[in-house]
Amino acid sequence: MKLTSYRYATRAWLIGLALATLARAATPAAAPAATPTPAAAPAGESEAARATAPQELFPFLDLFASCLTIVESEYVDQVNPTNVMYSALHGLMRALDPHSEFMEPEATEELKIETEGEFGGIGIELGIRDDYLTVIAPIEGTPAAEAGLMPFDQIVKIGDESARSLSINEAIKRMRGKPGTVLRLTIQRRVQERRELKDFTLTRAVIKVTSVRDVAIIDPTNHIGYVRVTAFDKTSASELQSAIDGLVTQGMWALVLDVRNNGGGLLVEAIKMADMFLESNTVIVSVRSRVLRHEQVFRASGEGAQYRMPLVVLVNGASASASEIVTGAIKDNQRGLVIGSKTFGKGSVQTVLPIGNNNCSLRLTTAKYYTPSGVCIHGTGIYPHIEVQLTMDDEIKLIEKRSNAFRKADPAQLTKAERAHYDMLCAARDTQLERASDILTALRVLGNGGLERFMQTPGAPAVPGAAPVAPPAPTNAPPRDDDASTD
Repeated sequence: MKLTSYRYATRAWLIGLALATLARAATPAAAPAATPTPAAAPAGESEAARATAPQELFPFLDLFASCLTIVESEYVDQVNPTNVMYSALHGLMRALDPHSEFMEPEATEELKIETEGEFGGIGIELGIRDDYLTVIAPIEGTPAAEAGLMPFDQIVKIGDESARSLSINEAIKRMRGKPGTVLRLTIQRRVQERRELKDFTLTRAVIKVTSVRDVAIIDPTNHIGYVRVTAFDKTSASELQSAIDGLVTQGMWALVLDVRNNGGGLLVEAIKMADMFLESNTVIVSVRSRVLRHEQVFRASGEGAQYRMPLVVLVNGASASASEIVTGAIKDNQRGLVIGSKTFGKGSVQTVLPIGNNNCSLRLTTAKYYTPSGVCIHGTGIYPHIEVQLTMDDEIKLIEKRSNAFRKADPAQLTKAERAHYDMLCAARDTQLERASDILTALRVLGNGGLERFMQTPGAPAVPGAAPVAPPAPTNAPPRDDDASTD
């Protein structure tokens, strides 16, 4: 087909699509099987009105078709119509946000394989920060963590190619491959006031995550337990329940739940995890969108394990997505204290939508997550009740201290330099965990009612001496309940 014919064929196609969109918007969605909380649109506003009026797109379609016509007739080389159209669609989606993308037929097929099969990777959660591909967190026990990749490392090159203009999904595609194959990365890391480039050679592996780690009574005198959750996979909630039950049999009175450096995972596991600590029918998280059918609200079921012990949640800048959902639910429902530093702010929902008749699709951001008080997680993050900052150097020491290499090291077999480094790691202090333990000890001394005294009210200090944190203003009413997935 000649590009010059696109001007008319494409406009006719868009008119048909626009009419179909208006018809869908005017048709009430079928009621879900569950008992949802209805999402109220602003007075007098329908779903069709909230969407862009299709006729507003027509002048731009003419502009686009005119551009294609000029390219076809004037460009120095002959162009492939398919490549031109696909490139335009890639650019359109890339301009929206880092998580939306146009998927050609090959990419659509690969997505099906990824959701049904097995693939090799290096084990990192990725985001975009300062326009760079950024490591949110390396997943513990994976090639990325064992090689020494750290939160906030910026990926400069994948192999020999620059990663500067890649979307998150394009980068993930390049990093995945057959288990046992080699991947080279170049990262930029901020060290104090300077930036350093580092090269890493990693071997891809099938990523199998043990998401609940370091289960222990950290203070036998005051019966304070500790659990660290490193990811939200399909067994994380059941693993956490088993860990807590084991600590309870050891006499645990209070719990420190550590979701630092946890880049997220499955929404359903975050819901189950928050459900363990909240009263029945309490809002956990809501999903809000410009399109009403994408909106949902998730509430605690009151079923299964219910834990009522004093609770502290530890977070940092590498706590993202599902970690932020759990943290926001605990904080906004005043179920426990949040200690650490502000979380990453990754809270958007992507939906895969088929388009056309040649197996193309869009991975499109269709909604965002909101905490029970109406705070949008995406781009904002969760602010702790009590801020305790760690330097990047301290963060690196603590991550290295948890590595298999450190745990398996035999001090007697180390060289002098290795022993000095080992002793430095042994001496590294986790001041965020120390603060959590101190506060829970104080609560135990205060006795019943002590926890309420430490709960934060909006704009007021959580603890004497703690700086007040003013939460963002709540948004409109919570929406209805359905299914959703994290990205």
